[in-house]
Amino acid sequence: MQTNDPVAQARYTQLVHMFRAQILSGALGVGMRLPTEHEIAEQYAISRGTVRQALMVLANEGLIERVQGRGSTVLSRNVPSEAPAERRIGLVLNRPGAQLELDILVGVEQAARARGYRVTFIYTNDRIEQLAPDIAYLREDRAVGIIVSLDNDIVRDDTIAQLQRSGLPTVLVDRYMAEQDSDYVAADNRGGGFRATEHLLILGHTQIGFVYTSVGTRKTTSVRDRLLGYRHALEAYGVPYDESLVLCCPYPSEPPTDPPAALSAYVYRTNGPTAIFAVHDQVALHVLQAARQCGRRVPEDLALVGFDDLSYAAHLTPPLTTVAQQRSELGTRAANLLIDRIEGFTGPFQHIEVPTSLIIRESCGARLRVQQALRTRGTT
Repeated sequence: MQTNDPVAQARYTQLVHMFRAQILSGALGVGMRLPTEHEIAEQYAISRGTVRQALMVLANEGLIERVQGRGSTVLSRNVPSEAPAERRIGLVLNRPGAQLELDILVGVEQAARARGYRVTFIYTNDRIEQLAPDIAYLREDRAVGIIVSLDNDIVRDDTIAQLQRSGLPTVLVDRYMAEQDSDYVAADNRGGGFRATEHLLILGHTQIGFVYTSVGTRKTTSVRDRLLGYRHALEAYGVPYDESLVLCCPYPSEPPTDPPAALSAYVYRTNGPTAIFAVHDQVALHVLQAARQCGRRVPEDLALVGFDDLSYAAHLTPPLTTVAQQRSELGTRAANLLIDRIEGFTGPFQHIEVPTSLIIRESCGARLRVQQALRTRGTT
């Protein structure tokens, strides 16, 4: 597929690799029918043209048969190698369609291609037990190094430790292991958490809440570091840490439906937070919904800051103030670090933190404060 759009290219590559991996692993057996072009396009939010191109690649490899009016059926588990085995790296992701992981994939693909490597990637789909088999599959596919990017706590120290003992170059991206050293690339989550909280403190808030999810627990390093940044900002400004302002709620649905009851009660309660730092933008979206249900206006009654700067953040009502992380840069740095290791770079484990930045929009109330100050000045 020839395109100048790296996101479209990544989605196309994602489909090819995903279906190829499912066929080779036996998850899609010979004779099984694939979803229709329309179903695939709807599930992964891509065009039917992109789906059609991906299926044509699989048909040309002899993996599926495409029959007009009958769809696509699995034919074989044999596939020709895309590239010499010594030039392939593996990438383990968590959930298809997640923007963070898609952007990481774009960065990995671009950096690997620039250095003459191909990428084979596979998804665990939130299944803890799938991590080890997926890594085993990538090793059988003769990947000469592996990048692991997972969206929750399922990075298992023992699985990564086994990879390290085997001598296979391995880099973690987005999350790392607190109890075991490794090469990793992550956003500056602590600095981002500090800046988000500091911004709310500068706006005059002292009752600042921190909301995270039951999937992203405090043991998850990105959550832990954002919470540490939140606590360090409070300490730097002389505001006592209040555990009652920290809420763990169920993981938000995607697309979001109703906010969790615990979150609604937290937003509505007497003497509750006047501002909230949400661990990521999807949680911030649920906070917005909970505030509307409770009759609290954002930002007039409740200031809000998220983390990630996902594509919809600027289009919410009100537009979301959030900490932006360079998602594709995470993938680029991880791929380059891995390839350096493959090509002989030695030395201690590398810990790379990619800078974050605060994007100030309307949900935090900064603009509202300026308008109020100007009105006050105009009446004096």
